[in-house]
Amino acid sequence: MADDMHTARGNMRICVIGGGPAGLTAAARAAEKGATVTLLERGERVGRKILQTGNGKCNYTNRVLTPECYHAAPESFAMKALALFGPKDTIRRFRELGIEPLELRDGYFYPHSGQAASVLNALRQACETSGVRMITACEVRNVMKRGDQFRIRTDRELLTADRLILATGSRTGAGKDADDAGLGYAEAFGHRVIRPLPALCSMACAEKEFFQSVAGVRVLAEITLFLDGREADRAAGELQLTAYGLSGIPVFQVSRTAARALSLGRKVEARIDFLPDAETLASGKTVREWLDERASRTGAGTLELFGNGLLNKNLWNGLLKRSGLKPGGKTKELTDEQKDSLLSSMRGSRFRVIRTAGFDQAQTATGGVDTREIDPLTMESRLVPGLYFAGEMIDVDGICGGYNLQWCWTSGEIAGGLFR
Repeated sequence: MADDMHTARGNMRICVIGGGPAGLTAAARAAEKGATVTLLERGERVGRKILQTGNGKCNYTNRVLTPECYHAAPESFAMKALALFGPKDTIRRFRELGIEPLELRDGYFYPHSGQAASVLNALRQACETSGVRMITACEVRNVMKRGDQFRIRTDRELLTADRLILATGSRTGAGKDADDAGLGYAEAFGHRVIRPLPALCSMACAEKEFFQSVAGVRVLAEITLFLDGREADRAAGELQLTAYGLSGIPVFQVSRTAARALSLGRKVEARIDFLPDAETLASGKTVREWLDERASRTGAGTLELFGNGLLNKNLWNGLLKRSGLKPGGKTKELTDEQKDSLLSSMRGSRFRVIRTAGFDQAQTATGGVDTREIDPLTMESRLVPGLYFAGEMIDVDGICGGYNLQWCWTSGEIAGGLFR
């Protein structure tokens, strides 16, 4: 079957809907294989989301790759695909396109130029060089299959294709170009779509007074997420405290769990350990021993000065108030019970999560086309022959660190290459 497809590929007409990272990858690879490729993009230009990645620097892959880096059901789906085209393949492919890799932070890869635009330009040039016809500002009105062919009606023309690759992405970061039409096409073809929700995003909490008092503080911390009182997810790293709640990479890592739980009406709480590595301080003392010693040395001072040098001043004062203490109170009046309460606030404050950020602020989405209905070795629909999927519209999402772009390259290469 694979040999027959390869022989006929030169006469094959392929339509790719979606000009993001996955769509561009699929289109370029299919055209390089000899197919006649048309790429349709709703926005004014292709690849706009690429420019937003990695704070404009584009963390395009990561050397570290384990099953824990991806969320998908079944769990083996993403890893089977990544075994065909993984980080090493991505680095090699982009090198071929002129992107020299720069490795930072033990495994995070960026273009050596430090510009996400370099990656976009390389993909766009690959499409142009291989003869991809790219149509932007194009509205797809209808998609259907008649016999062995697909018919795609746009606001400009009617296209006929032997293969259709849907790579419309998600609503994250799309702004006015946000569109769920691609998932609608999948449903029209009989596919099950798991409700998309924001992921890799910040979370708002109910404790407004506390967060307004600590807004702007950055602190190394561990966050543990509880759903209906049971631990469900955990991450550590630099936490960013905002006027509305929690942000930063560890928060992003657990946000998909929170978003899914909140959509089901479950109670979501975040427990924060503001001293995650401080079971024993550099002095050799435990935090509780440090509190006792510090109290004995600053007995005549205020509680605000009591914590000087341990935590950010605003955070310390906020935690004092959560413990029922006043920053202006006297250290000499501090009881053992109050020290225990303060220690509990530092090591295990719980906050009620009331919502996550919306799609406009999320880096990716959880949900999409059910992976059980897609062949991970080809990205072809198990329901409709000739229909393929790529990128973020598939129910696969990764953690922070270049994993979501890697999924776009992987699924796009497989769908565009029509691997068997």
